[in-house]
Amino acid sequence: MARDLAVAVAGAPRTTLDGPWERHVVVDWRGLTGSVSGGRWGPPGAYSVLYLARPRSSVVAEAYRHLVDPFVDAGMTGDMVAPRRVLTCDVHVTEVLDLRPAAAQAAVGLTPADLTSPVGEYERCWRVARVAHQLGRHGIIAPSPSNLGETLALFERHLPGEELPTLIAEETWDRLPADPRQLRLVRDDDTTA
Repeated sequence: MARDLAVAVAGAPRTTLDGPWERHVVVDWRGLTGSVSGGRWGPPGAYSVLYLARPRSSVVAEAYRHLVDPFVDAGMTGDMVAPRRVLTCDVHVTEVLDLRPAAAQAAVGLTPADLTSPVGEYERCWRVARVAHQLGRHGIIAPSPSNLGETLALFERHLPGEELPTLIAEETWDRLPADPRQLRLVRDDDTTA
């Protein structure tokens, strides 16, 4: 099975990406760096991953998924989240495993449900990410878990110096903007009436 997965990931499409991407961080975060704390494309402690997203609605939705949704039953709202910094960076990166096409997802054994699983339920994505990392891919691009855009997970260890993202802008959110997933539901309800 592991050999089959390695062959599938090695044969999966790769892409080059250019342009602006964003991420949200705590106000005192040390800059445009990744973390080994774990996420969809990196098991805790395995290797450093820098997570980026686009468009802005995807960044906001991810903030809600990680900072509000797990605590909503306790009354948590976006207004209660501590201030966040939004970092905008310019990206030019090669050798990115491209999991945007459904065929590519299926080829490596992932389903749309794997890409939208709840926070922390990442085992199937971890298997693919470990192989991509071992193959020296510079990162993974996939549909965002909110289906509002794309997620780019960069494997910092594999990025040559000229492919490190460049910080181009910063802003601070005193509280989270409105949840774009809720706005989409209201708009969807309006169109069906």
